[in-house]
Amino acid sequence: MSAERPRRVLLAARSYRPDMRVLIAAVLLFGACAPTARPAPSPEPTTATASPGAPTPIATASLTPVTPPAARLDDPIVTVATAPFPVVATFALTKAAVVPGDTELASRGVQYYLAGLDRYRDNGDFLPVGGAFGKAVAAALVASRTPGVKRTFVLESLRIESVYRKPWGTLALADVRVTIADHAVDGSAPDQRETGLLRLGGDDRRLSVTDSWDGAAGRWFNGHVAEDPAGLREAIAQPIGWYLRTESWVVGLPAETYFDGAGATPFQKGRAAYFATFDRVATPARTFADVTATIERFDTFAEMAGGMATVRVAATLVTTDAAGRTQRQPVARRVKVFFGNWSPEVVDEEVTPGVWRSGGDLALVDLDVNRA
Repeated sequence: MSAERPRRVLLAARSYRPDMRVLIAAVLLFGACAPTARPAPSPEPTTATASPGAPTPIATASLTPVTPPAARLDDPIVTVATAPFPVVATFALTKAAVVPGDTELASRGVQYYLAGLDRYRDNGDFLPVGGAFGKAVAAALVASRTPGVKRTFVLESLRIESVYRKPWGTLALADVRVTIADHAVDGSAPDQRETGLLRLGGDDRRLSVTDSWDGAAGRWFNGHVAEDPAGLREAIAQPIGWYLRTESWVVGLPAETYFDGAGATPFQKGRAAYFATFDRVATPARTFADVTATIERFDTFAEMAGGMATVRVAATLVTTDAAGRTQRQPVARRVKVFFGNWSPEVVDEEVTPGVWRSGGDLALVDLDVNRA
């Protein structure tokens, strides 16, 4: 469908992904406060007459113990090197069979997309897709406004044509043939219909419209957008900082328990075992400074964004012993940072050259989930 036909490009646009990219709606709840009765005045204190020569009583105030604030430690600042690195399409999607639930999942994604189109046409403040597809859809929505007529988009039919999964099994893409009606709510104008191919991306919990097939041009409106090295560098800092902070502490900070919970991955279990070797009595404080990260390479997909970054980390480990003496020593790490359906996170680390803490089982099918 070409952009020259404004009413008939509503089936294409890149999904708005809140990832690194999560749309957070803040809801302010205001409680009605009933007027509070004014307290009655306290009786006047009675002054006792002291006996001659008796010591004068001294008034003392009742003191409420103040609880000291809990110890807190921020993630260390991470400087990411600007050195170039290769971006390699290592991972391949596999066409898979449609399983129960896929159609309902895709239908919800299209319904969300259509609700966004309604909102944009009415208010102009939200568009659920971006890129070339988003621009074409925005123009079509403006052109389709009918003064005095309230219109809404209705999904009349949906059929999945193709489903693609990642190597570890997570749902990645679904191509669906849909028929959409542009319906006048009060029936004052005839419905307009369009049938076309939409592409949705996401995981086994949520799919969102990301693109549409442009029949006139014989291609997807957006297609695959190459990874932006600058964007990858910017996104790397947060997971590296959090990774180092979880093995840091100061006096009064409770021990980290994130990695030893139920459902932990092999890497997380190995990291919990590593944490158990720390002697927090002999070393009351342990932090990192002067942290730099250098991306060695980024492995991605030919069809979509996301993948795995291999990163070298250099830092200064700062420790304080029980006698209060501070030591600083350089440390180096090599880790893997996964870019999936949630925020980038460290999923493995090299213990010795060629030996990784995960033992080769990254458990990506458990991690590659939108947790919003």
